[in-house]
Amino acid sequence: MQEKELALRAMTRNKLAEIPQSSLMEMLAKSRWACDSHWMMAFVINTGWETANRANLEVVRAVGKAEMHRLMALAGIREPSTDDQFRLLIMMAMVIFTTSDYWEYETRVLPSGEMKAYITQCYAYTKTKSIGVEKDYQCGCFGLRAGWYEAMGMSVEETLLSCLKDGDSRCEILVERRDSLICRQRDGREGR
Repeated sequence: MQEKELALRAMTRNKLAEIPQSSLMEMLAKSRWACDSHWMMAFVINTGWETANRANLEVVRAVGKAEMHRLMALAGIREPSTDDQFRLLIMMAMVIFTTSDYWEYETRVLPSGEMKAYITQCYAYTKTKSIGVEKDYQCGCFGLRAGWYEAMGMSVEETLLSCLKDGDSRCEILVERRDSLICRQRDGREGR
């Protein structure tokens, strides 16, 4: 290797070492979501909302499954064997795969052991509302989490109790482990 190339590689490593890991994670997550939104809108323009929504749910479910497999491997959890491990993986996934600039959420564990998520800011909702198509878009987050649950080998039911798209002040999602994988909402459709 040439001296200049070695120096450039060392300079690159040093510069990257100066950047906090959290900033790098945030940048990667933002890049992922920017790609996702541009891909979705290109699909809508070329195929229409119905086909784009259906494809998006399939794609995000596959992405969710792959990213959860990777997270489980990094965390050393082959398959969650306790409710605490299940909740830990969900919380870790939310921190790693969402960005604080794009999402504001809180997750609570209820006395019953179920989880409830409260989302007051959602990237997809913000973007679709800004161009007036929020009612056409089916929320991909349900497909994404379905992929997470599938990767974990967990049967989960999600019930959407309130939704930003319906004019509510937040999305409220009840997460219950079940015998079969079901993601349903108030109106019974797959995805919102």
